Amino acid sequence: MLAIQNIVNAKYNANSIKKGSTNSNVNVLPNTNMQLNTVPIKSENLAAYHPSFCKQEKNAITEKEKINLVKSKLDKKSVEIFNRLRQNGILNNNNSNDGSTVLDNLYKIAAEPRIIGLSDKQILSDVLKALDNPFSITQKFGDIPNNVAEQIEQETGQRFPTKALHVSSSSCVVASMEFNLAMKNPAEFARFAEGFSGANYSVDKNIKMSDIDNNYASSVWKLNEFHTDFNIHKNWDDVTVKIQPDRNAIIRARIQTSFKDPGERSCIDVLMQSAFLNLGSQATYNALVDERTGKYNNDNSGLTDYEKTFAEAVVFGKPKVPVVYQNLDENGYLTGYNAKSDEVKNHILKSLELGENVIIGYTHINNDKKIDGGHEITVISYEKDKDGNEYFICNDTDDNIDQPIRIKVDELIPLIHHAGIPQAALGSNDTITEPWRELIAAFKSFINNKQTA
Repeated sequence: MLAIQNIVNAKYNANSIKKGSTNSNVNVLPNTNMQLNTVPIKSENLAAYHPSFCKQEKNAITEKEKINLVKSKLDKKSVEIFNRLRQNGILNNNNSNDGSTVLDNLYKIAAEPRIIGLSDKQILSDVLKALDNPFSITQKFGDIPNNVAEQIEQETGQRFPTKALHVSSSSCVVASMEFNLAMKNPAEFARFAEGFSGANYSVDKNIKMSDIDNNYASSVWKLNEFHTDFNIHKNWDDVTVKIQPDRNAIIRARIQTSFKDPGERSCIDVLMQSAFLNLGSQATYNALVDERTGKYNNDNSGLTDYEKTFAEAVVFGKPKVPVVYQNLDENGYLTGYNAKSDEVKNHILKSLELGENVIIGYTHINNDKKIDGGHEITVISYEKDKDGNEYFICNDTDDNIDQPIRIKVDELIPLIHHAGIPQAALGSNDTITEPWRELIAAFKSFINNKQTA
């Protein structure tokens, strides 16, 4: 399957051509039949003539050294992917938080020590595969051999029930976030992969306080409430947040390095998803058993829509509004909706127009309108066929399919419980309320009552 970047680049290149241009400077040379003496350049030297390599000779040599070192650690298939990403311009993408390129971070993975038990060659292969085809990212945990389970108990000093380490995965939310990062921000994806697998076992993310919440006090409250490691800068507007997987993710990542089976998570999937779960669950996630605690979830798995929205804001540096569309009673029965179908569709379509994928949480509803489960997927596009049927194009990290899927709009919308929507996609006349505000108010009231009791 073609990499999603191929499609995006083709689209952008087509859109960048101005039709009907009358610029008089376009043809500044007279037409002649004069032939120039030219010498073909060998394909392996083309990198030196890319604009980003030509600032100075020293820089050109450094870039070529990076390419050579990375390629020296790749197998044949990974070299093919590397060359494809190089031709598509992905290696020079620098949409990372610190301005580093995909190639810069691949080079760091190859040149600097990785955490003991992780392989730089495997990490490079995993990163390249995810960037070449983000739809290959999965949430499926790997199985743990019995002798390894015994070693885990010895290393951690904990004894686990037989089935505790063999989990089915509740990381659909964060796997969807990982997919979005690889699809939309390849350089940041590579930076996260390098940081989580390197000596610091973390990544520093510089964002604005307004990326977390429009209200400054609420931003500070959230950062503290989610037990994040953060540093507010002297201008009081910028903040650096440390994002880090839980410690047990290292064990899971080592297992997936040595015992990964087809269809299971890569070691990078492990580290990325663990970091995002840890961020959203108030630093309570345990990657060994795929469980968390924390204040805002009634069970021990996954993230709530509120937690997911906070994690998204930090990871992407873009604020989202957690919008809840379904009304559920205290027993989990569907009692109604907070918005009409057209309103929900417009929220998603406007988000897509803004260039934002939309992670949605949808529910499984039985014949008695009882919610008996749910799942998170990502809406990436919209299509309408010749018969007028409307489809959302989606990615599901739990369907064993490494390509996008189509779901009918009128079938999906009634099942959507919540979604993270950009503020700009919500109209001023929307009937949707933002439950996060209500949650903050309720929790603060609870704390105040507890302190005065």
